[in-house]
Amino acid sequence: MSGARRRGAGGGASGSMGQVPHRQIAHLQIGSGWRALPASFWLVLAVAAGLRIAAFDLYATHHPDEALQYGEQAHRLVFGYGVVPWEFRYDIRSWLIPLLVAGPMQLGAWIDPHGAGYLIVPRVIIAMANFSPVIAAWYLGARVSRQHAIVAMAVTALWVESVYFSVQLLSESMAVACFLPAAAMLRTGALRQGARMRTIVLAGMLLALAGLLRFPFVPAIGVFAALTAGRDRRMWQGLLIGAIPVIIVGGAIDLVMGQVPYQWILNNYRMNIDSGWMARFGGMGPWVYMAEMGRHLPVVSALIATASLFAGRRFWPLLVAAWVNILVHQMIGHKEWRFLWLSIQILLILAAIGAVNLTRMSLFGQRLRRPRGWVTTGVLLALFGGASMAIAAGPFFRHEWRRDGGPSRLAARAVRDARVCGLAVNREQNIDFGYGFVHRPIPLILLAKVALPSLSQPGATAEGFNAMLINDGVAPPAGFGSRRDCAGAGEDRVCLYTRPGSCSANVMSRRFEYQAVLVRAQL
Repeated sequence: MSGARRRGAGGGASGSMGQVPHRQIAHLQIGSGWRALPASFWLVLAVAAGLRIAAFDLYATHHPDEALQYGEQAHRLVFGYGVVPWEFRYDIRSWLIPLLVAGPMQLGAWIDPHGAGYLIVPRVIIAMANFSPVIAAWYLGARVSRQHAIVAMAVTALWVESVYFSVQLLSESMAVACFLPAAAMLRTGALRQGARMRTIVLAGMLLALAGLLRFPFVPAIGVFAALTAGRDRRMWQGLLIGAIPVIIVGGAIDLVMGQVPYQWILNNYRMNIDSGWMARFGGMGPWVYMAEMGRHLPVVSALIATASLFAGRRFWPLLVAAWVNILVHQMIGHKEWRFLWLSIQILLILAAIGAVNLTRMSLFGQRLRRPRGWVTTGVLLALFGGASMAIAAGPFFRHEWRRDGGPSRLAARAVRDARVCGLAVNREQNIDFGYGFVHRPIPLILLAKVALPSLSQPGATAEGFNAMLINDGVAPPAGFGSRRDCAGAGEDRVCLYTRPGSCSANVMSRRFEYQAVLVRAQL
């Protein structure tokens, strides 16, 4: 690397994107004038925004948490009705995210009282906040050179999961959106003594908020903070000054919502791990994540992990934090790909930085006239972009990553008809039809495909609804002969059927209402 560095320092060609001189670092600081940022920053920013706008879908979900634990609970706070999943019946979740969503949801309802404004405003605000890793990646890379900044930012902007996670209402993506700006601040703020304490305090606030949003990330966050601060007492002081108010506010939220401060963390541990409830949702063996990486990112995962090792010593706190997070989640029985998002996003940024270093160090880089120029940068971005496209086209991503929002959208459209007084839906698709999506306090009846009462043979429950969303190919019951519309994809494709007349709740229909089913199934 030393040879490449000497070559870049000697040549002053206009096409070069070499090491950033120390006197110019101020132009790359977070909070410095936006006008000082180069055109390449704004180009990547525009591409990132365009991709996220294209991926934005009000009704699509990656995981039930989005619909039931965040959107539904915020809807219940704002509008007074909604279902209560087991996590909130047993107080194992914080109200932080529902409260963060509730304010924008109320604002959206005021702006658009008869439309989807209550959904649009909070989802847009969350997506905008989740955009921060793209900008943070630039500042992390800029600690080395402009070329590193461009590649790191572009990889974060273009990577398929970075795009889709940023437009979802997930605790993982929200926590990463707090953590990475904090990491960038701590790596850059240390160079500006005048603004250092303000920067460190803000970083401490963001790190604490990231831990509150996703508390299993706390070990990784703590390791990163410890390795970054080291023996710097002033940095420790700033981090604590920033973190303590956030921790106090988190406890105050618990009190306001009728909980003992932070009792939900202990309840979560007791129920999910001690009592084994987590195993109901897929207790898995120790090698699941390794298998998933092999299936999801066959060769790419190994290349990303290897390239991240060459990012440089200044990024070791981030690298260690990424692997600590993986190890922590490796010890938890229930495993999901999204749990590793903090680690994956960190490793992607470090791999981008490391790939630039490897290129400059390699024989190929040494033979290039301008190893720091646009051609080399373009080749690296093409490689990362190709890997991202391959993953997006693969079976893991296409079939297991995000649920189509069509059924939820069709349900919301169906109940806008004032004649609809009850809606029956597929029990297996229940997260597509919460009141956060339907947005009208009518009975929602959950029926199975086969077990009686079923979608095709609802029996006495049919008196409690006059509209049904039936999976495409399933015959509607007698009386529901009017087919209105269809939506969704694959096994989740549903069609709307209606019958004339009103609804009359009875013992059977009440037994299969949404909340009753959740309580009976302990969901």
